[in-house]
Amino acid sequence: MSGKVVLEDSGIADGTDVVVVTHEPDDDVAMVPEERAELAAGIAEADRGEMIPAAAIFEELRRHG
Repeated sequence: MSGKVVLEDSGIADGTDVVVVTHEPDDDVAMVPEERAELAAGIAEADRGEMIPAAAIFEELRRHG
């Protein structure tokens, strides 16, 4: 499977590897078991409320940007 994602003014350089996550349940995502485990752990943390709000992350990025 191949495709093209076009990002306008993203700040990501051409040729940079990125991961695209979709909401479609039938879309395949190639991950090794360690990546799947890390993703599952992250989702579990978020479900427990153990996360940093996006607004706080963006504020931190603005301060150091």
